[in-house]
Amino acid sequence: MAGKASPTVKYFQRTLGNAERAILLAAGSGDMSAGFLEVIDTYRHFYNLGLRPSTPLECVVLVIPQAQDD
Repeated sequence: MAGKASPTVKYFQRTLGNAERAILLAAGSGDMSAGFLEVIDTYRHFYNLGLRPSTPLECVVLVIPQAQDD
């Protein structure tokens, strides 16, 4: 992994592995830039719910409500 980026940096460049590339492509429906923004938005949501970098992901449970039939 590359070094830590400065919080004031405008652009940063990282080499993506196949898994990271696949995640960004999936999150953005084939558009890696959109996928990057989706991942940022998803992290913002979970951070607002209390997830912190020190929280083991094994402790996180995701519940997706089922659609109700009318």
